[in-house]
Amino acid sequence: MEFEGDNERESEYTQQYKAWRAQKAGRSMSHRFERQLQVESAELHAGSEAKWETLLASFDRATLRKSRKVKRLVQAGVPQGMRGRFYYVLSGASAMEKRGEYARLLALAELPIFDVIERDVPRCYPDHVMFSEADGQGQRQLRRVLRAFAHHNAEIGYCQGMGRLVGLFLISGLSEEHAFWVLAAVIQSYIPQYYELDLGGLRVHTAAFEMMLQERNPRLHAHLAEQGCEALMYATPWFMTVFTLSLPWAAALRVWDWFVYRGPKVLFRIALGITDLASAYLLDACPTIAELLGFLLHIPRGLVEADVLVAAAMRVKLSERHIGRLTQEASSTAL
Repeated sequence: MEFEGDNERESEYTQQYKAWRAQKAGRSMSHRFERQLQVESAELHAGSEAKWETLLASFDRATLRKSRKVKRLVQAGVPQGMRGRFYYVLSGASAMEKRGEYARLLALAELPIFDVIERDVPRCYPDHVMFSEADGQGQRQLRRVLRAFAHHNAEIGYCQGMGRLVGLFLISGLSEEHAFWVLAAVIQSYIPQYYELDLGGLRVHTAAFEMMLQERNPRLHAHLAEQGCEALMYATPWFMTVFTLSLPWAAALRVWDWFVYRGPKVLFRIALGITDLASAYLLDACPTIAELLGFLLHIPRGLVEADVLVAAAMRVKLSERHIGRLTQEASSTAL
């Protein structure tokens, strides 16, 4: 399963989308929807680093996750200087960490899966300065975290997609060791079974998302179904890399802020936010599965700018109870 980016194809779909927008000249529901989202997103106000410093120093994870004020701050975006600490505390990694365990894991013997890790390390964020140098500090840190996790969770070992998560943690300012513990916490508590051999958790979540899409946008769901475009085909890289491969960097960070704070529910809200934003174009300009998949796998950056995407996702109302019911139903059919 390959998740490498393709900038040339992304550019192709961006040009097609821009041409479609220009042809519609602001008359479509899509344009009016986006303008309304821009108004709504302007009402979000990010907190300062000093405010976040006080919050993280004063309250525990459980208290922060119950606060409506903190939720609004998270939806507006965590300051870059505080992201590493925020991810470490809110993911539950700080409670999971065992002193000396990371060093112990690194000292263990090499595993056969290390060859696959070695192949994938240079592919993770090759255009980012932290990872662009062959065997530079960033690549060495990424390699060590992935190797340590392969020992930490032998049942999973390593799966492509993990490197995108670790890279994001390191870019966000986490130390190598803390990045390892955040990875362990996220895989254990947020996306369990995503990286197991049968991709069981991923298959259940994509099936549940497809049910949600049918409920929310039956016309788009029917159009995708008629062309044989199943959610597993396009939502796999969305969910498996937690949108780090599919969204502009600023939007991916905002998704991660919210995801770490709120959990898997955010994956569904973001995915439905994307389909809300893309619906008019998919229905009007993508008559075949090739065009549908091409667009959904190479989403134009202008469609999913951070503020607009978050505002679209905030409009999606999903209860934990409803998600649980659909997930249970999906698990009986997807596995």
